[in-house]
Amino acid sequence: MPSIEDWTTQPYAIIQKIYEECGNSKHEDFVQKVQDYFNERLSHTSLTKIPSLNSVPLDQLKSGTLVKYRCMIQDVFDPQFCIGQYKVTNTTTHESRIECGSFRDVPNVAPNETVDYAENNHIERLGFYCVPIPGESEWVKTADSCNVDMVASSSTSSGQYKRQREMDNDESSESSSDQNSAKELKDNSKDVEMCSPSASSFVQTALHKEVNSNTKIGFDMNFPLSTEKGLPCIIRVYSNEPELRTTDAVEFVGILSVDPQLASIFDDEMEAEDVACQQELKAHEPPPSLVPRMHALVIRKLHHNNPYLPPVPSEELYKTAVKSLMEDAASIHFELLSILQHALLNDRLAAEYLLCHLISSVYARADVLPLGKLCINLSGCPVTQKYTKFLHHLISQITPQSVILDMSIENMNSLRLIPQKNYQVNRITAGMLQLTPGTHLVLDETELRQGQLNHTGVTNVKALADVINWQKVDYDFQWHPIPVHTNINILTLSEGESLLPKDIHVPLVPDQLITDIPSHFSKLDHRMTPDNLNKLRSYITACRLCEYQVPEEMQVIIQDDFVNTRQDNPKNMTIEDFQRFLGLIRVLVLTYGKGLSNIEMWNKVKTMEEERKSRLVQQQASRDQN
Repeated sequence: MPSIEDWTTQPYAIIQKIYEECGNSKHEDFVQKVQDYFNERLSHTSLTKIPSLNSVPLDQLKSGTLVKYRCMIQDVFDPQFCIGQYKVTNTTTHESRIECGSFRDVPNVAPNETVDYAENNHIERLGFYCVPIPGESEWVKTADSCNVDMVASSSTSSGQYKRQREMDNDESSESSSDQNSAKELKDNSKDVEMCSPSASSFVQTALHKEVNSNTKIGFDMNFPLSTEKGLPCIIRVYSNEPELRTTDAVEFVGILSVDPQLASIFDDEMEAEDVACQQELKAHEPPPSLVPRMHALVIRKLHHNNPYLPPVPSEELYKTAVKSLMEDAASIHFELLSILQHALLNDRLAAEYLLCHLISSVYARADVLPLGKLCINLSGCPVTQKYTKFLHHLISQITPQSVILDMSIENMNSLRLIPQKNYQVNRITAGMLQLTPGTHLVLDETELRQGQLNHTGVTNVKALADVINWQKVDYDFQWHPIPVHTNINILTLSEGESLLPKDIHVPLVPDQLITDIPSHFSKLDHRMTPDNLNKLRSYITACRLCEYQVPEEMQVIIQDDFVNTRQDNPKNMTIEDFQRFLGLIRVLVLTYGKGLSNIEMWNKVKTMEEERKSRLVQQQASRDQN
């Protein structure tokens, strides 16, 4: 059996051997055997030994070796025909052989060999333009870079790719067992924790992050977020399973292809009958030193991208890790709620709702209605001392991906939130709302001032409202929109009640006057230790993925309570109230790491809602007096 060095550094030899063993089998059967071979060897432990395109510089990776890539599918290209096999002849000895053409971009030939394309067969493959997960938190990226064993290319190859990248950059600027496994996982988590940046200064980190976010990189790589960094990649896929769509979060393991020949796939000086075809070719086949290619061998849709938990919830390794975590669920829940309460200026009720919001997720759809979403508007937020930036920074410290959008008139009138189809080059131009499921989007309405929205601004506001109401984004295909389902947690921070729709409006009521916001947040420093953050991050992810059930006896209790309340006074329990209660009890139960609702949680939901509605009444009365 090949060692790990063989199948990671020489995957083509393995593929060629499988191809020869398959003989005249169908191409689909051959691809399945290749995928099965590599799937069997990629356990959670061995996966950490594979270098990652997310963290290892491209010039330190060798073409033709195995790499992994954690990404979001930004665009789906049209199917592509390529050569499935070809005949290679040695011009000196006149010996010939049949080579497998799958999982390659260019033929495998030596200088004294020629290719005979007369004996080839054509196969179909799919292409996906993928980008790093938008808004992925720094702690996720840091953990990824600490978990990888780099496989560096030779100094000659490194220099070659480095020089090629510099040339392409100039060109671009011009055109723009379970116990053992659990122990190993625990050891890896310790290593990651050691690599994690110090959390000694919450305020300094938040301010540094804001400065970096103001440095725009542009959309040269077609990133949804203009401040995003990382490497895009074109993924070649040779099977139809699993089905992949835009905004899917996926981890690919495949063969890296950065052959310089790919850069000369087109010639600027040749006379083209169709200029549009040239432009489309350049968009779909950019220089590999800027956008490398990967031939996918293993495809895993991500249930989550939290590096502190095993990736697949259905596997025993994940269940063991979560079971161990939930043994301390009560204290973790208390600590998490306490931190959120401090961040929300000591407002306990708002902290309860915010925690429910962080755990919420769309779990199903009833026709067009998304079930499980909980988009909250926190009003009464301070408009000075960058309070909203500090709060978003806290959210980014405990969730795998988050984005903040300043809803100023200038941003609304200029930003591209909706992805658009560019028919000239036949691809989708990224928009800011092209986000993976589970992303936390914070809308900062405290930045909103008087002004007039132009057509772009009106379109952007409508797009945000559609995500809040229906969890969908209508991609702009010029003549018609194409709806794409989303699963984005939207938190709107505002001074008064937000102009945008919301599932729940919670007025912020601080229990004391806090005049120094940075100093207030700096008091979290001693609690944001790597070990504590590790537990909080794992807890939030595990709660989001918990299964939820309503026992039959609870269904009867809830139904009777609804009927009795309606009989006393229909205004005390409307249909909308009941639907909101059902959604709230689900996420509230999950915040405790449990999966079964009970009467205690039902009563707690009713108490929370009574207090929230009381605040709204008081707020309205105060406005009327003024």
